[in-house]
Amino acid sequence: MSERDDLIETLARHRGFLLQTAEGLTDEQARTSSTVSALSIASLLKHVADTEEQWMDFAVRGAEAFGDSTVYDADVDWEAVDAEAATNDGDWSDSDWEDTRFVLTDEETLEVLRARVAEVAAKTEAILREVDLDVTHPLPEAPWFDAGASWSARRVALHVIAEISQHSGHADIIREAVDGQRTMG
Repeated sequence: MSERDDLIETLARHRGFLLQTAEGLTDEQARTSSTVSALSIASLLKHVADTEEQWMDFAVRGAEAFGDSTVYDADVDWEAVDAEAATNDGDWSDSDWEDTRFVLTDEETLEVLRARVAEVAAKTEAILREVDLDVTHPLPEAPWFDAGASWSARRVALHVIAEISQHSGHADIIREAVDGQRTMG
């Protein structure tokens, strides 16, 4: 098996874990925030699809892939947001900055979100089959990236694997709190 096949297979496996947490849920259950977090299984599906699509676009086009993303908006004063969060025990909710990456519209049903994850997965596979895994692009400026850092397409794929894996764990905890079902362990 090639490195590309390994990356594609690992992404599919971890995406499958995330999708499994949504199996058998109603739309209402999928939108339930069952922990102290505002996260729901539906919002995680949305976020993972959007994030995977954006990072794989970055692997091809570089930082312009982030366009007007609220997280990479140059107008955000991250020092002020961080300072405000520090005075509120890490809570950003009172900040002027709003993270809309997990906000769902009425049209984003569980069926629509699952289809979107599958659509993005197919695009990711096509990109990973063709892209030069060694091509690098400078990361956008953000407080969570080292200044001047660049990532290869390979590193982006590994990042997406980590992102999906982390959110699969979140979804598993949420699912267990919604109806007692567990997808892992």
